[in-house]
Amino acid sequence: MDLEDILLMMPGPVTVTPRVLRAMSKPMINHQSAEFAGIYTDCREILSSVFQTKNDLFVLSGSGTAGIEAATSILDRT
Repeated sequence: MDLEDILLMMPGPVTVTPRVLRAMSKPMINHQSAEFAGIYTDCREILSSVFQTKNDLFVLSGSGTAGIEAATSILDRT
């Protein structure tokens, strides 16, 4: 399979750059590993700066519905 010429048929369709395809071909990172923890921490710090907040910030991996459900869950506790 030649990763350089694959077209992903997602909304668009869009052509995926070779750099992204190469990154996606690497083994997955375990979400409980130290490597993932470092990446997650970096993302939170960068996003806190982007959104100019000192409040807690959570990065969710999921659909928009997952985000709404998480927000609703937090609101239910207050």
